Amino acid sequence: MTKLILVRHCQAQGNLERFFQGKIDSDITPKGREQIAKTAEMLAAEPIDVFYTSDKKRARKSTDGINLYHNVPVVTDNRLTEIDAGLWEGRYLTDIEKEFPEQWDNWKNHPDVFHAPEGESMAQVYDRVSAALTDILSENKGKTVCIVSHGCAMKCMMCFLHGYKVDDIAKIPLGTNMSVNVVRYDDDMKPEFLMEGYSGHLD
Repeated sequence: MTKLILVRHCQAQGNLERFFQGKIDSDITPKGREQIAKTAEMLAAEPIDVFYTSDKKRARKSTDGINLYHNVPVVTDNRLTEIDAGLWEGRYLTDIEKEFPEQWDNWKNHPDVFHAPEGESMAQVYDRVSAALTDILSENKGKTVCIVSHGCAMKCMMCFLHGYKVDDIAKIPLGTNMSVNVVRYDDDMKPEFLMEGYSGHLD
């Protein structure tokens, strides 16, 4: 049996202040630290063999907090990082909505065709995280793997794991900070979704 545990990073400054973080390496908040502690307790009994994460502080600190109960290897894979939002990076969401109405409408309502101005498209994010997941699954058969990543990247990952094309990404909800997804594979690598977007441990 192979199991993937996918966790969105904790609350970071961009989540709190409502600016688009993208590839900005913003730090975590006090609430974020609390979320990490609660998620670490929730996953303490899971037999995690290895972690995969991006190099952003918000993902790495979330990973390290969960790994306190496991003390297993952590692999940094920047294919798991957040969308490069180009001109949106560091901009407040309210300003983006006013200044980029067409792209903002796509971001909210037509994510499959979204392309950040001077940044990545949703399709590009989908392709790179799909490649990362394919490699991770191939290299870790029979293991329990915890992947800590970012909101948009995680949405693309769950879309891929469901077997959807990027055209169907609107079907996948955006999980909250430190929400948890669990996918178990049988010996034929047929997936069973045990948990999606779970955040009950944060209440």
